[in-house]
Amino acid sequence: MKKNISALFCFSILFSLNARSFTLEDLKSSLHSNNPEIKTVQEEYNRSVLDYKDALAGMGPKIDLTISGTYMVNPPVGSLSINVDDIINSVNWPEGTSPSSSGQYVKIYDGMENTYYNFGLTLEQPLFTWGKLHYAAGLYKELSKVQKIKLEYTEKKLESELETRLATLYYLKKITAILDEEKVFAQELVSYSEDAEKSGMLLHQDVIDARIHAKELDIAQQGVLEQITNQILELQRITGENDLSPENITLNFDENIISEIMNSDRVLLQEKALSGNQDSIKMITQAKTIQDMAVKIAKNSVYWKPDVGMEMSASYGGQRMPFMEPNWRRKDDYSLNLSLGIKTTVWDGGKKLNDVSRSLSNADSAQVNVEATRSTIRKTMNEQWNTADVCSMKIEYQDLKIETADSKIGHQEVLFQNGYGSKADLLEAQINKCSEQITKLQHELQRAVACLTIRFLSGN
Repeated sequence: MKKNISALFCFSILFSLNARSFTLEDLKSSLHSNNPEIKTVQEEYNRSVLDYKDALAGMGPKIDLTISGTYMVNPPVGSLSINVDDIINSVNWPEGTSPSSSGQYVKIYDGMENTYYNFGLTLEQPLFTWGKLHYAAGLYKELSKVQKIKLEYTEKKLESELETRLATLYYLKKITAILDEEKVFAQELVSYSEDAEKSGMLLHQDVIDARIHAKELDIAQQGVLEQITNQILELQRITGENDLSPENITLNFDENIISEIMNSDRVLLQEKALSGNQDSIKMITQAKTIQDMAVKIAKNSVYWKPDVGMEMSASYGGQRMPFMEPNWRRKDDYSLNLSLGIKTTVWDGGKKLNDVSRSLSNADSAQVNVEATRSTIRKTMNEQWNTADVCSMKIEYQDLKIETADSKIGHQEVLFQNGYGSKADLLEAQINKCSEQITKLQHELQRAVACLTIRFLSGN
């Protein structure tokens, strides 16, 4: 038995040593490493960099090399020979001097070899495109910048969400502790009411009221537990840490952040939120720049604006590898060509003109989006400030109610100790104080969320 206890004790120590606790910095590190949204945006940024490199490469030469080799079992051209007598007979000899027939044959061509090789090298270089390639490279460069800003914005947004959820857990755990304390008072009140009913000091309705309040506390505890569970699940989702629990998360929320934000210059914070340095504004502004470049590309693609390009090709075709064929200089198996081409669209039914109009419309929409984004940020900032202000007033109000509850508790304790008051009145006063404390924490949580939102929007 002692061995089993010792083994269990050792196992508990090892488990506690291996149990991992998570701080805010640990969760931020996991967020950057595991979050699927960040990974997705990161890959989008990587692809945008490749698109930009492709656009730059399109401005330079394109070189293609083709090599082919063929082995012919039965070459189409065999050896060629000529009869000597045919040559002799084709000559007008003087009478009596004609040579006699020999019947011999002379081979003049050995025939094709079984192998045939073909090499080709082609270089294509755009020379003048009215700036379309240049603007296209600039467009993809701006798109890459947008994706990088989007990546930074996504990381900051998720970090802010992480801090907000940890702050929520911080206040929910405080609420849970007070609910546990209030539940003790409520259970004690139920027991006291039941005993008092038996002695005729209280009515049955008083007992029912005490039980109802105790049951309401059970429901409230379950509701808070559900909120904590939801926060943990969301933290697991955004960090990729599946072993998170309320016990292994270090909750050290700095409440000084709230006072710093509440006492800050609101006009200055709003100006920072609406400035061009904010990621959300940067993305929309860059989108406007991209649409302006698209307009230039569309205008330079209209009719009678030709693109000029050059093509140079070198080729070889022969029965042996290059420079290895006998008398390769005399056979003219090599060629070198230089071409200059011009291409333009004369008419396509007005599609290119429509492209210009469409690009101009998109540019106007991008400008509208800039103003709409600023308006949304301004509205959100004002809403969060109003929420924070109202919560601060409610917190001050709750402090007064808690002070009043403390006074009532002190008064009921004196009455109860002197035999003038009932224990039920004292317990109800204690329960009332717990309820006021919970309401205050709920307002503090709401204010904290509003202040963290303001801090994110202003980039602090």
